[in-house]
Amino acid sequence: MLNTIKKLNRSYLNHLVAREEKTLEQLNFLNRFLTDNNCTFRDEPMPLLLKPNFLSKKQYQAVTYAVESISSALTKFIHLYLNDPDVQEVMKFSDKENYLFSFNPGYTNPLVISRLDAFLHDYSIRFLEFNCDSPAGPAYSDVMEKGFSKLFEEYPFMKKWEIVYIHRQELLLEALLQCYQEFRSNHPSFPEKPVIAIVDWIDVSTSSEFLILQDFFERRGLETVIGSPINFSISGENACLDDQEVHLVYKRVITRELIDRWEEVREFVWSIEENRVCCCNPFQSYIVGNKKVLALITDPRFQHVFDRKELAVIKQTIPWTKILSDSKVKYRSGTVRLKDFILKNKNTLVLKPANLYGGKDVYLGPETDQERWENVLNEHLYDESWIVQEYVEIPRDNYPVIDNGVRLEWKKVNLNPFALLGKYSGSITRVSDSSVINVSAGGGLVPTMRIKRRK
Repeated sequence: MLNTIKKLNRSYLNHLVAREEKTLEQLNFLNRFLTDNNCTFRDEPMPLLLKPNFLSKKQYQAVTYAVESISSALTKFIHLYLNDPDVQEVMKFSDKENYLFSFNPGYTNPLVISRLDAFLHDYSIRFLEFNCDSPAGPAYSDVMEKGFSKLFEEYPFMKKWEIVYIHRQELLLEALLQCYQEFRSNHPSFPEKPVIAIVDWIDVSTSSEFLILQDFFERRGLETVIGSPINFSISGENACLDDQEVHLVYKRVITRELIDRWEEVREFVWSIEENRVCCCNPFQSYIVGNKKVLALITDPRFQHVFDRKELAVIKQTIPWTKILSDSKVKYRSGTVRLKDFILKNKNTLVLKPANLYGGKDVYLGPETDQERWENVLNEHLYDESWIVQEYVEIPRDNYPVIDNGVRLEWKKVNLNPFALLGKYSGSITRVSDSSVINVSAGGGLVPTMRIKRRK
């Protein structure tokens, strides 16, 4: 099946190169389509390339199985953390963070919305980190797919293929409402149809996605407001955003940033703590957004909560990861002193902070000079806030670059699958010249599409 995918990609790229003038028109159309549908980043069309990432049925099945198995394990780890002082000691969250984790969200599953960032080589998937606090992208993905679907009408060879579209916004709304209905069963005064609040800072670079979601939710009959956590207030038994009573919060604001502005957001936090609103994701999801989790779920001391399937998938998909420290650790069949091992094996390792996002301060051993590598190691060796991880080869694919003409360039590719209440819910793909693949760091997005031959 992979040979078939390669043939499709070759046909696709040949079509673009052979029709340079038409291809430029199509890129311009797609950029206008993205702008007209609020798929923008920092007020510009979302940066993208003119080829989706196609997945075969077997690849789709492999990704689905891995994502759902890891999501199940992460949910169990959240419960383990909340109940095990030894795990709490290793993770070292602050008092404020643990205070937030103590909130009962009012529904069962503490991991509602997540994005598990990974590399996919043929059928083998390796997870590098988990975005489980406030992941962006599901609405952007839908808009991109819709734009590409219009282009495909002009590609004759695409008539041989069926694309299985995943409507991520529909799945997202279903997950939010499922949590809300469970919450409401214990809070019967809440209305059957909630007013939804999409909550983040007004000036975030992904704010355009909120407009896409607001439009979608309202077309489904649910009043939706967008606003900042600093504009929350409590009125009687109700929570209000900009004086509008709200019942269901889709929390896109990053938890760490709430803590940084604690006094400004106290009423927002109290609204959630006192169950004056149903909030998704709950703060507990933040636990497994910390990259130390990759070290702990691969550590035999903490694996007793996982079943055989979860353990097998953890072994297959999680690269060797340790919390950075001056200690002895297991490596393959032996034991190494971690500091010495990191110094001697730079080109096979990665250093990164456990609790930052957006590709910030990630040091890839093969691309970092020895002096800088040693400085980073020594700076963070004793604060237990960084991790060291096995370097995983970055997948590459051929993409069209369009300026005066069309040329093909090899790009580095990162697959980003979404999970909603533990179920695989489509992916988006990030593409970049840089090994740290992130839109904030200059990369682009393309939709991820499952395809199959028409009968």
